[in-house]
Amino acid sequence: MVKNFNKGGNANGLFRRGERSHPRNAAARGAPLRRHAGAASVEQLTEAAGISKGLFYKYFASKELLFFEVLEDIHSEVYQVAEQALEEGKDLPPDERIANVLLTACSRLSEIGAMKFIEEDSAYLLRRIPAQVKAEHYHSDEVHIRDLLEESGLTPRGGIALAAATIRGLILTV
Repeated sequence: MVKNFNKGGNANGLFRRGERSHPRNAAARGAPLRRHAGAASVEQLTEAAGISKGLFYKYFASKELLFFEVLEDIHSEVYQVAEQALEEGKDLPPDERIANVLLTACSRLSEIGAMKFIEEDSAYLLRRIPAQVKAEHYHSDEVHIRDLLEESGLTPRGGIALAAATIRGLILTV
């Protein structure tokens, strides 16, 4: 989760990590996943989460910052799952290991309903988020994928940059 770019330091009033099973927290996190960032209103988001607009604005200066935090939360969650899959598959041959990681990451994205959100909203959000926020908090998928490959010791024949771009493309086409 991106920290300290919104008004409250984190979205305590909306959702908390590890507490997604609580209906209010699940609704708050899920609301952006069910609505297109450009078309959703703060009123729709707060209604879905069961909170007031005042509480929303206590934590976020704009709806885009909420959507951006959800996007970063998704990234963190998926890459944590991928790291775990890499560790659990360390005895597999490299091609099976990376295939397992990709399948695990894509399955997690599908389970949480994030594929459409990432495909449809990430470009919009990155255009709307202040440059300072992006510079301080955003890391592209390719950076995360490169880090995973480097940390795992997997060295693709075509190089890490090509592998990272290919993996990102595969994830977005699932």
